[in-house]
Amino acid sequence: FVVRKAEVQMSGDNVLMPCVKMGVEAREQIIGENGLEDVRTTKPNHPLVKYAEMFTHNFDLIAERKSVVFHLRELAKASVLAKFLVESGVDLDESWFKMASGETEACCLEIPQLWNSRSQEQVRVQDGQVVNSAQSGHSLYGGVQFGLDKFQ
Repeated sequence: FVVRKAEVQMSGDNVLMPCVKMGVEAREQIIGENGLEDVRTTKPNHPLVKYAEMFTHNFDLIAERKSVVFHLRELAKASVLAKFLVESGVDLDESWFKMASGETEACCLEIPQLWNSRSQEQVRVQDGQVVNSAQSGHSLYGGVQFGLDKFQ
């Protein structure tokens, strides 16, 4: 999940409203100088690129139906607004920092992870003996990278 566009708008009655457009990028890991490196997959006919494009196109609809995607988008909005306030040097009244004080309900501290792994093995047998075997596999994992540092 990535933030494609981020801005803070002001309403007619001076209310700051963070706006984000989110999407999904297809990425893969390649072996680089320092081990595995995460790189963007851009081949238009790659199945993961097609999936990412469709997910991005329907992101708002998916967010309406899946609360985890909705809350991820809300977290992105809060992060954009926080970044705006810090970088603008806004002097906030002390009451802003005491709004969340007090007891909070216990919550699940685990982050849901989506993954899919496929593997296969090809075994060649000759005269009842295993001559050679080869294994291969593909794994798909999901993650979040807001990348708010690129927005000014």
